[in-house]
Amino acid sequence: MNIHYCENYEAMSQQGAEIVMREIERKSDLLFCVASGGSPTGLYQEMVKSFRFNADFFSELRVIKLDEWGGLEEGSTFSSEYDVQEKFIKPLEIGEDRYITIDPMTENPKEECLRVQKELSENGPIDICILGIGVNGHIALNEPAEKLQLDCHVAELAPTTLNHGMIKTLSHPPTFGMTLGIGNIMDSNRIILFISGKGKKQALEQLLTREITTQFPASMLWLHPNVDLIIDETVLTEKQ
Repeated sequence: MNIHYCENYEAMSQQGAEIVMREIERKSDLLFCVASGGSPTGLYQEMVKSFRFNADFFSELRVIKLDEWGGLEEGSTFSSEYDVQEKFIKPLEIGEDRYITIDPMTENPKEECLRVQKELSENGPIDICILGIGVNGHIALNEPAEKLQLDCHVAELAPTTLNHGMIKTLSHPPTFGMTLGIGNIMDSNRIILFISGKGKKQALEQLLTREITTQFPASMLWLHPNVDLIIDETVLTEKQ
C-alpha cells in the first residue's frame, strides 16, 4: 500500500488526479470505477478541468459505477446515480455505450446485480477503482460481516451506515444497497482509497493497524498489490 499524506482536501484531490491522469495517458480506454460521495469529488473536479482543455483525452474512457442505494423514492437526488451523473458522467460526456451503471429504481435488485456482474465479467477487470471508506470500515457497500461477497450483490446496510451523515435526515432513506463485491474490487489493477471528511479518524487509525478482518472490510486492501491510500491530514486533527 502506497500511503500519501496530503495537507488538505485540495492536495489530496490533486494527488489522486495526477495518478489517474498518468494511467489514462498510458491506457486511454481503461475501465474506471467511479464512486459517489464527497471524498472523490475533488478528483472529479480536477478531471473536468482537464476535459475543458482536452476533451479528446477522455474520449475512450470507460466507466462503471461502484455501488447504489436501494429503496429510495423516485427521483431522489440522494442516489449515487444522481451524484456521479452531475459530477462526472455529464461533465466528461461519457456516453451510455461507455458506462455500466446500477439502476437505483430497479424492480429486481438481485437480477440487476447479476446483470452488472455479467457486464463487468465481459468488459473488466477494472483498471482504476476509486474508493472512500465508511466510519465502520466499509468499502463500497460491503459492510462488516462474518463473510464478504465476491461479486456484485444486494447488500444489507449496517446501522452505522444508516445512522451516519445525510442518510438519517432523509424522509425516505435507503433500505438496502447494491454494490460491487470485494472480489470485483480486489481484481482491479489499481485502487485509490481516499480518506477525508468528518468521523473518519477512527477508521483511518484502524486501517493503519494492518489487522485484516472481514469485520473491517477496508483492511482487505492490504492484500492487494497496488493500492494508493491518499489521506487528507485534517482527518488526523479532528477531535473525537
